[in-house]
Amino acid sequence: MSNAAKKCVSRRGFIRAGAALGAAALAGPMAAGTARAAAARDLRIIMPGGSWKEWVDQYFAQPFARSHKIEIIWKLGLAQEPLVMAQRNRPQWDLIHSSQARASQLGDMGLYRKLDPARLPNLAHIHENFRYEYLAGKCHTPYGLCVNTGKIKRPVDSWTDLWDPEFQGRIAFPAWGWIGDEVFHAVNVAFGGDAANIDPGIEKFKELFGKNKCRVANNVEHTRQLLDAQEIWLCPFFDARTAQARAAGTPVEFVIPKEGGMSWIWNTALVANRPQPSMDLAEQFVDTTLAAEAQIEFARKTGYPPTNVQAMENLPPDLEKLRLSQDELALLRRLQGKADYVTMFARRDQYAERWNKEVLGA
Repeated sequence: MSNAAKKCVSRRGFIRAGAALGAAALAGPMAAGTARAAAARDLRIIMPGGSWKEWVDQYFAQPFARSHKIEIIWKLGLAQEPLVMAQRNRPQWDLIHSSQARASQLGDMGLYRKLDPARLPNLAHIHENFRYEYLAGKCHTPYGLCVNTGKIKRPVDSWTDLWDPEFQGRIAFPAWGWIGDEVFHAVNVAFGGDAANIDPGIEKFKELFGKNKCRVANNVEHTRQLLDAQEIWLCPFFDARTAQARAAGTPVEFVIPKEGGMSWIWNTALVANRPQPSMDLAEQFVDTTLAAEAQIEFARKTGYPPTNVQAMENLPPDLEKLRLSQDELALLRRLQGKADYVTMFARRDQYAERWNKEVLGA
């Protein structure tokens, strides 16, 4: 057997051994959960849709459905949190795809359940930077600036480059209802604001959309269309999506701005107050998204780094490019680490109105 093959076998054995030890240590509660979950015949998941839904379905949902002999029922669309709020007393959905911001906000309202390590064996293997009270990420999503190096010849290393008159009409910013609100709050911090004072950001973005004729990117697919057609040369975007565009022939590169980038910790949050068998089944599903081997395969498909420590330590050679240093993690958390999600959530309607009237309506 070659050294490469031995290393591969060793890596897989290490991951499986860790998973087996975690399962053995928690066999009691999980076995009981399996018995209770037997009565649940479907798992109901809210997702934004698009390619992300397809990947989650392929690598997590369908394997889980086959092994548990259940049906997966989807509800697709952006900004579905109001539905969960409206169904507070009689929720109809088990899981909702969420970021750490939304999970923290709705969790504090009692709409999501806290993660219980005794019920989620793989939670112990998730890096602390990716673990929150109501959410544990299945991947890390570095976010910064996507730069068309064929059109832009000078170095780009700052959020302020979006305001360069040289790029007038060739820039885009994500729609507020997609992820634009969180990106705005991060950039607002870079300009001296905070969650309670968005005036610095509002004034700067009025200029961005007014003088520099910034366009709105509605979602991932729309952003890719604009980039691939080279209608826009510079925009906030995900590292992995930038790499996919480059692989498809678009001359782009990803840059973490010197003020700090961002990273969303995506996964499905547990909706509270569902029937117990459904809640048990939902916990079991979430635990599968935290498993090392499943995250490695998901990383191979998406290009996003895994959150499971064992997965990160045992990345195969073809995924070494996804390894993140501590300095890179710190830079990606610099702006989001200052986020006040409670204030942002409490004033979300007021801030959305200001964005629509003062920025887009200017």
